[in-house]
Amino acid sequence: MPVLTRPITVPRAVLLYLWELEQLGDAHPVLGGFDLFVPQDARGDFTRECFRALTELGLAQNGALTRDFRVVLRVLASSDRELYCWSAHADDRLDRKLLASASGGEAVAMQVRGETVSIVPIDERRLVEEFVEELPRVPAAPVRELAVATRDFEARHELGDPLDSGPNPAKELAKQLAAPRDAVHQVYAAGVADGRFRRSKPFSVIDVRDEGRVLVFADGQDNLRRLPGTPANLAKTLVATWRSM
Repeated sequence: MPVLTRPITVPRAVLLYLWELEQLGDAHPVLGGFDLFVPQDARGDFTRECFRALTELGLAQNGALTRDFRVVLRVLASSDRELYCWSAHADDRLDRKLLASASGGEAVAMQVRGETVSIVPIDERRLVEEFVEELPRVPAAPVRELAVATRDFEARHELGDPLDSGPNPAKELAKQLAAPRDAVHQVYAAGVADGRFRRSKPFSVIDVRDEGRVLVFADGQDNLRRLPGTPANLAKTLVATWRSM
C-alpha cells in the first residue's frame, strides 16, 4: 500500500521549514529557497504552529511527523529517479513547477503554484506517463523531425545562398523558436547512475501559438533536435535520457 493515499496541500514555507528540520539537505530546485525569515526567539512558536496545521491535515501527531509523511519527504528529497519542470505561460497566473519522484518503490508528484504545494500519490511503474499527463493538454504541432548541428544553428545567418529558396533546417528551427508562445515547459530528467545522482540538460516543450506543441533538445552528438510534441515522443525521449546517464 502506498504511503500517500490521498492528495495533500501545504504552504510552501511550511514544507521548506520541514525540509530544514528533517535535515534533508538542499531543497529541491522546484521548491526554491526558504525566503521566510523566522527570528530565533520565534522559531518555537513557528514550529508549533506548523505542526498544529500538519496535525489538522493528518500529517503529524503529538508534535511529530507521521511515519508515512516522513517517507514522502524522503522520496522527494532523495529520489532514485525523477522528472521535473518549470512551466511559464503567456498568462502568468498559470505558471507552476512540477516534480515526479520515485524511490524504494514509492512515487509521488508535487506541484508548486505560487506559495502553495500540492502532493499526490502516483504509480511508480508509470512515472514517465504520470509526469507527461500532468502537462497541459496541447495538440502536437504538425512539423517534421529536425536534427540541426549546433554549429550550423549558431551560424544560420551565414548559411546558404540568398537566392536558394530550398528548405534550411537551421532557419526553420530558429523561426519556430522565435514564434509567439502560449507556454514553455523546461523539463529535466534526473536519477542515480553509477552511484551518483545526475541531472540531464533541459528539454524545451514549447506550445507555439496557433501551431501546437514541439519538443526541442540537444542530443549527445552536438545537434539540436526538434520533434512533434506528442506524449509518446516526450516519454520516449525522457526514458532514453535515463538510459544514457
